[in-house]
Amino acid sequence: MDIRVQLEDVSTVKKRLKVEVPADIALQEFNQVAGEYKKRARLPGFRPGKAPVQLVKRHFRRSIRSDVLQKLVPQSYDQAIREKGFQPLGKPSLENLTFEEGEPLVYEANFEIHPRIELPEYKGIAVTADLKPVTPEDVDEELEMLREKHSRLVPIEDQPIQKGDYAVIKLHGEYVDAEDHSHPHQPIQEENVVVKVGDEHTHEAFNKALLGMNVAEKRNFEIEYASDYPEKKFAGHKVLFSVEVTDIKHKELPELNDDFAKDLGDYENLQVLRERIKEQLTAQREINRENDLKSRLLEQLIDRTSFEVPDVLVEDQTDSMIGDLAYQMASEGVDPTKANVNWVKVRADFRPEAEKRVRANMVLSEIGRRENVEVTSEELENELERMADSMDQPKEKVRQYFQQRNRMEGLKGQRVREKALKMLLESAKVVES
Repeated sequence: MDIRVQLEDVSTVKKRLKVEVPADIALQEFNQVAGEYKKRARLPGFRPGKAPVQLVKRHFRRSIRSDVLQKLVPQSYDQAIREKGFQPLGKPSLENLTFEEGEPLVYEANFEIHPRIELPEYKGIAVTADLKPVTPEDVDEELEMLREKHSRLVPIEDQPIQKGDYAVIKLHGEYVDAEDHSHPHQPIQEENVVVKVGDEHTHEAFNKALLGMNVAEKRNFEIEYASDYPEKKFAGHKVLFSVEVTDIKHKELPELNDDFAKDLGDYENLQVLRERIKEQLTAQREINRENDLKSRLLEQLIDRTSFEVPDVLVEDQTDSMIGDLAYQMASEGVDPTKANVNWVKVRADFRPEAEKRVRANMVLSEIGRRENVEVTSEELENELERMADSMDQPKEKVRQYFQQRNRMEGLKGQRVREKALKMLLESAKVVES
């Protein structure tokens, strides 16, 4: 196709092509589409396929024009980017499109390309590592967490509720603010509600009301909830609560002795458990140390490497982060579509971190390219198997997912970046602090 193409460099990654398909080529396509419509057209006074083409054009002009654009725009755009040697990231944004029968088809296509990355010296980077040996106090803290995990709630008799106790209550709530009759609120009626009195996560009004209450005692109190209260059914409302204490309990921790150690597993005594905890903490800190070193290496590389990051990649990364947040909310029993969340603000807040991640990925990919880092089929198979185990899914099901929409290339790229980062760490000059 004989087309005219003008290039405008909007920035190092943003490009604009002004494309013109000559009138004769556009008219030829218009007439061909009109001829197809003529074969199927049913117009009053004419047998099918016998209506004059000019009459068909008048009746179906908008549809014919649309069909012509759907064919000529992609064809001419693909030809234009090939002529200019571009590999666009994502789909183009079209502007200033004009076309009518007998006239040229003209439009502007805006798109982004991968930036040229000038890397600094990336081998032998000096980086400081924080080495924190495991202390007896660290082991004690871990043991206390284990005691908390294996604690139980024990009923308290003949004693009012004190801070730290667990109150088991019957709860009734009535909305007492101006009623929205289009969305009436049903009374709240719940039993066996467990409230940790005095806890920072317990509403202060419940803490004040429940302190000092006894079993079978009743009390009424009001709460006026803020408009941004996380639980949407309460946000912006005033509710009158009636509570009755049905039980009072306190947390009882198991004694820290040899029997406790034996109950946890294959530990002969408390000393063996302490040694095993120290080993686990030491191994975890080594993993944390390595991850911290990688993060510091990347920070230095990003600071030393200047290039424009394509918006389309940042938007994709932001979408991925929002998707992760929505998945986390759903796993915690919160419907993301109904949660009181300002998603516009979330997107704005996520964007700087998304740009940082994209920049880091691009730097590592460029290092991988320069160092000819390769990922073998065996490595991909091992990664699929690892993911299948972590998700408790059949390996073939995980494979089928990655074989769709070019996801396997994405997984391969991820492994290249991981290997490039490992190579950076192996060549780094690590100073222990």
